[in-house]
Amino acid sequence: MTPGQQAAQVALVSPEDVDAAREDARALGMVDLGLEPVTLALAVKARRLAAALHCDAVDAWAIMQKERDSLMKYVHQVQPPAKEPSGVPPATVYMIPEGEVHELPGEPGDESQDPDFPELFPMDGA
Repeated sequence: MTPGQQAAQVALVSPEDVDAAREDARALGMVDLGLEPVTLALAVKARRLAAALHCDAVDAWAIMQKERDSLMKYVHQVQPPAKEPSGVPPATVYMIPEGEVHELPGEPGDESQDPDFPELFPMDGA
């Protein structure tokens, strides 16, 4: 398992955990406070994690919350971009509405080269 999968295993509940939360809470002797199913499933998971780690359920809940916080950057997609910007400015794009005539640098008959557009073909006519 990757570290992210391990964090998810500790911090998150599955749909099966949510479905079984009421029965599991009763089996663990937890008092029914009318919690929402997902919250109850998280509380059951915290109780089980506390038993596995030999700690208090509040400490287990804190561990789960820390792991959930570390996963949120992936859930909300705030991880750094896959490729760092190169620092090169984007290419110049000319958008001209149809039917309008505009004189642009590098018009046919004009031998000057547009400074924003690199010369792709030789201008000598060869």
